[in-house]
Amino acid sequence: LVTGATSGIGRAAATQLAELGARVTIVARDSAKAEEIASDITAATGNERIGIEIADLSLMQDVHALCDRLLAAGEPIDMLVNNAGALFNPRQVTAEGLEKSFALLLLGPYIVTERLLPLLQQSESPRVVNVLSGGMYTQKIHVNDLQSQRGSYSGSVAYARAKRGLMIATEKWADEWAEHGVVVNAMHPGWADTPGVETALPGFYRLTKRFLRTPEEGADTIVWLAASTEAGKVSGKFWLDREQHPSHLSDRTRESAEERQQLLATLDELLESTAHGESQALLA
Repeated sequence: LVTGATSGIGRAAATQLAELGARVTIVARDSAKAEEIASDITAATGNERIGIEIADLSLMQDVHALCDRLLAAGEPIDMLVNNAGALFNPRQVTAEGLEKSFALLLLGPYIVTERLLPLLQQSESPRVVNVLSGGMYTQKIHVNDLQSQRGSYSGSVAYARAKRGLMIATEKWADEWAEHGVVVNAMHPGWADTPGVETALPGFYRLTKRFLRTPEEGADTIVWLAASTEAGKVSGKFWLDREQHPSHLSDRTRESAEERQQLLATLDELLESTAHGESQALLA
């Protein structure tokens, strides 16, 4: 199951997994685009086992509906790749009252991963791969301002903080789910020439375009973490180019045990409340 698989690194990862013979289900917002990409993947790989699920992962109603459908189908999930992402400027709020970076980059994948645990447990060698960013090295999680309501808003900062939060969740899952045999890792694809980078960071893109790696190069570590025997022996780590990297480069980005506990408690509360359609517009 690959989210955000209609372009860039997600599409490259889905294609490479299809080349390995996996049955791939891509999650996308646009059904027409998803069908086009599924056909392209089949044409490129000869693999006809490409499924589609439609969901806007910034809307928790869609996230829960996606999980409900997958759980009802009851098919094991061998590989879950949480890749969907975007950088938003200026600050945006979803129809459910959630800041969009927080919703799409942290709460959405948190709910998907938590709720699909029963299907992961049915696999012989289940893997979760969370696609992060080197930008998280610059930020500490702000547990009392998860929706970037205080001070001036920066899309890059909101993005990096959400990815920092997903790294914390990665470590939690790796620890708690070891007994279930579920391997959970995070990775940084490097700076790749993708539509997301071009749209969100046009100045950066113009300056660095000739140095950027291809989406296929960016996706390589995703596929390696999802499919290789070697990667299945390590959990809870942050990877770049198939090598482990520290999750922090500075102590100033480290959260305390209390902050970690508060973040995870808030995410769990939101998982439960959004399942019942409760508005979270007042969440700090």
